[in-house]
Amino acid sequence: MRSPVPIFEEEFYHDGRGPELQRVIWGYRGQILRGFEYYNPDDEYTPENLRHLEIEKVEAYSMAGEEVHNRIAANGNSKAAILRIGDSEWKSTFQQNHLQDCEHFQIMFYDEIFDVICRRIIPGKGPLTKNQEAQQDAPSNGG
Repeated sequence: MRSPVPIFEEEFYHDGRGPELQRVIWGYRGQILRGFEYYNPDDEYTPENLRHLEIEKVEAYSMAGEEVHNRIAANGNSKAAILRIGDSEWKSTFQQNHLQDCEHFQIMFYDEIFDVICRRIIPGKGPLTKNQEAQQDAPSNGG
């Protein structure tokens, strides 16, 4: 069994609890999870400090409050608040036909833990732009 791998330690980090979630971004008429906007723990809450995570090809996700999530993967070995979960038991419960290029990521915000099966996560500065949202709202051919 592979251990969870911390990623984006400089872009998305915790100081005991994760970044402060500001907005969940939905695409395709509110049906598809596209990303998050947030502030890191030591950021001043100004427009210049807003950051985002863009999530590519979401196949499944789950959200739970940190009080009730029973499998938090983060530990004191890294300040990263996103972990790539290798050999994911949760991922194995899904039909695997469309998941060959996807991985299980656990994203830890201050109060919310998201488990996401997707192709990749792309961190960035500023809000997700209208152009990004418009591109993501376009229907794809075959999923």
